Amino acid sequence: MSSDTATSYLEHEAFAQAKARLSDLMDQAVHGHRLQLIDRHRGKEQAVLVSVEDLAMLLEGFAFHPRVSVSEGEFVVRLPELDLVAGGESYEHALDELVELVGLRAEDFLERLDFYMQTDRRGQLAYLLKFALTAPEERHSLFSPAAPPGEARVPQPA
Repeated sequence: MSSDTATSYLEHEAFAQAKARLSDLMDQAVHGHRLQLIDRHRGKEQAVLVSVEDLAMLLEGFAFHPRVSVSEGEFVVRLPELDLVAGGESYEHALDELVELVGLRAEDFLERLDFYMQTDRRGQLAYLLKFALTAPEERHSLFSPAAPPGEARVPQPA
């Protein structure tokens, strides 16, 4: 995206001024839900300041679609979006393992982001950000359909 295109739609601030006004820009992004484009070197490098809440909202469309199967008494959960497989003696154990595996993948991916952005796994970034921005106590729900009140969750068969 060129500097001229981006700045015609987003409020922008040069890097030097943004440093001096960072508190105000944070307030605008967090409380005013206003994206802030920050550029330096005459627009050759650009970044967008966005609140975590707004980023989480942008990531809502990235839904996980786990596939569950049972084979010889073991539950297997496949997560095609991240090419992961977890298993356990119960659905909950398999789900626990899946959450752990996704957490490990997110940690590695985000620590080595520059590397992964040059591979065919770069498409996983949105899913891993969604996981990372979800409260730990809510992460299981990313992989399991919500049950109506008073009913147990039912895994989706593969």
